[in-house]
Amino acid sequence: MTTITSTSAKVLEDANNIREDLGNVIFNVSPYQTPFTSGISTAKATADNHEWLTDTYRDSAGNNEKIEATTISATAGDTRTRLGNYVQIAQEVVTVTNKAEMFDRAGVPGKEMAYQLMKLGKELQMDIEKQTLAVYTTGSTRNIKVAPTNSTAGRSAGVPYWISAAGNQVAGTPNSGTDGAGTQLVPGSPGTLTTAQLSGLIDSVWNNSGDFNNVKIMGSASAVASLRATASSGPGLGMATDVTTNSSTGEIVNRVSVYQSQFGPMAVIPNKHMKENTLYMLDMSTWGLAFGGGKKIHTTDIATITSAETKLLECYYTLEAKAGNANAAHYQVS
Repeated sequence: MTTITSTSAKVLEDANNIREDLGNVIFNVSPYQTPFTSGISTAKATADNHEWLTDTYRDSAGNNEKIEATTISATAGDTRTRLGNYVQIAQEVVTVTNKAEMFDRAGVPGKEMAYQLMKLGKELQMDIEKQTLAVYTTGSTRNIKVAPTNSTAGRSAGVPYWISAAGNQVAGTPNSGTDGAGTQLVPGSPGTLTTAQLSGLIDSVWNNSGDFNNVKIMGSASAVASLRATASSGPGLGMATDVTTNSSTGEIVNRVSVYQSQFGPMAVIPNKHMKENTLYMLDMSTWGLAFGGGKKIHTTDIATITSAETKLLECYYTLEAKAGNANAAHYQVS
């Protein structure tokens, strides 16, 4: 029987007009989830120094009983505390040539500029997530608030510099500043995470948090792994997984790790933008982000003298700390 061979039949490899096999979808594999900044409230900033007022309740009394018609003496009310944080400008620039917009592009059904703006917007959001949670900006520069000048960029103080009580921190040297400007914080050397440390931090949060149901544990992947290991050996405490399924199909639609604390379950959220060795207990209701102009991203057309389009993306933002000590931090998780 005659056999077809590569010399008697036209094979695909000999053709020079075969289209490339390039999928029409662009897969962005980098992490873009921002669980902290996506989970807190937002507000509008109207000045470089964005300010807010805080107040506290006195301790509850079990003997508040008075005789009818008792003569009342004047009592001064408590003074509210005025706090502020500076607006920081996060920025990206993109240029797309006219030629790049003319031709078909795989995975970009519309304009290339629209795709770039969407991508850069997510990157700005990731930058803000990392900055708000960081101890240092770069190297040994503390992530404290900095007033803007003609030669200095303004900086919004991050989460660590609003947690001031010693009992709310495990660190080499804890922060003691209450206004985002403290210069004392030194994370220290990593060590073993203990149940006693966890319970002590959670006690502090419980005492200062208005609603413990809003408190979440957030940390780097290694810190969350250490938490899981510690919880599995701790007396009476542990980790569990809360799974939500579709009742008709059995499909898992949500899966949340939970730490069983002395006051009830706490959701555990790994955060890819957090520094290694860091674990936070965050009352999400006590934080907020204020944006200049009332919106997250401002886009400006930049004049060019070439056949291209350039746009500037900016985010004017600052972190609000409504009750810093309703939160806690462990900076030494090995």
